[in-house]
Amino acid sequence: MGGMILLAASMWVLQLVLGLWQFQRFNAHVKTLRRLGRVAIGKAKGGFRSGAVVLICINDAGKIIYSEKMLGRTVFAAFQEMPELNNKFLPMISVQDCEGLGKQVTTAVLNARQDYENYQELQAEHKNGDVAAIPN
Repeated sequence: MGGMILLAASMWVLQLVLGLWQFQRFNAHVKTLRRLGRVAIGKAKGGFRSGAVVLICINDAGKIIYSEKMLGRTVFAAFQEMPELNNKFLPMISVQDCEGLGKQVTTAVLNARQDYENYQELQAEHKNGDVAAIPN
């Protein structure tokens, strides 16, 4: 019985360490992309499917200058370039623009677009004096 408890505790610690490692890799990657421009992040939870995360780097006009996707179920999943979206405008992205990317990636791209739109609305409200501060 003690061996099972030790095994379970070891697996929990391993999961914690690998999750922290993945989070640090993700943050370092986002930091690298922020050197190119603003970064919109979209996600789609996996459930029984692989989850997806997209990083969309945009210029000041909202034009996509670089985009990447990460699909997978493990902490070892890596980002892959997604040139299909480059040179399109993030606020105008639709399901048709994501054709061939898969359901999870499409959901993540549309999530990034929605987050960008929400951020733009907050900025507009802030300029009009309707909001005290914009969250980072």
